[in-house]
Amino acid sequence: MPHTRANCPPNPDLDEWMDGSAVASDAIHGVVPRSTRTSPPYPEAMAVGRGRFGSALWAWTDAALPPALDSTMLRQFGARQVQRYTSLSGQRAQRFLAGRLLMAALIGEFTDEPDLELTATCQQCGLEHGHPQLAHARVAVSVSYAGSMVAVAAADFDDAAAVGVDIERMPRVGPHVRLDELAPLFAPASPPDLAGWTLLEAALKADGRGVTVDVAKVQVGSPGSGRLPGSRAVLIPGRAGSVDAAVVPGPDGFVLSAAVVPVAGAHSSG
Repeated sequence: MPHTRANCPPNPDLDEWMDGSAVASDAIHGVVPRSTRTSPPYPEAMAVGRGRFGSALWAWTDAALPPALDSTMLRQFGARQVQRYTSLSGQRAQRFLAGRLLMAALIGEFTDEPDLELTATCQQCGLEHGHPQLAHARVAVSVSYAGSMVAVAAADFDDAAAVGVDIERMPRVGPHVRLDELAPLFAPASPPDLAGWTLLEAALKADGRGVTVDVAKVQVGSPGSGRLPGSRAVLIPGRAGSVDAAVVPGPDGFVLSAAVVPVAGAHSSG
């Protein structure tokens, strides 16, 4: 279910808050890697759906599926990420690891930088469950979780100032039924449906402030209103300019949205 608290709650897994079809092949169609790396840092048997949204690449996987993942890869992200992993257990630990593996794969499409030190310091409480940022590699990243599913997005800072991704489990009634449980946040206006909520959350993650923003004042434009082909322009209070967001292909039973803040003058492709 969507997280609805504007203030940081005592939740040990707030990556869902900030960070949150058939399985496609690993090929990213139309993308020319800027890295010389030839193999992803995750096992070949790991089922991964991948694609692109403008200058950003996105990927998702089900962390509950085999194979077993190697936690030693977390060392490339720094001691804080290792400590974060050891503080988790069960499904939370597995999907955290899967998410970092996917993140490393996407980062590798843009840079050969070996030092992927990453911090995810929460602006509200200072713990490591906030917006992820790389200390050295010039790549914007985002991650989201829903159940055992994990989705990530990444883009080169030369092309995008920020990225956001959000994945949510689809209710039985489908993605286009109003989320009445969110009504208090949007009153007196009607709450969005699940597709609209994922668009909004992905955009807020790209903005960097997450749901600390008054979501009732966020304006999601119509399809085609964004700068990227088919995207929606999302206007966020306190931010100059809009964020481009769109629902992108995700796993069966889930809705996946990606968002990008393009760099002025950067070339964008759909």
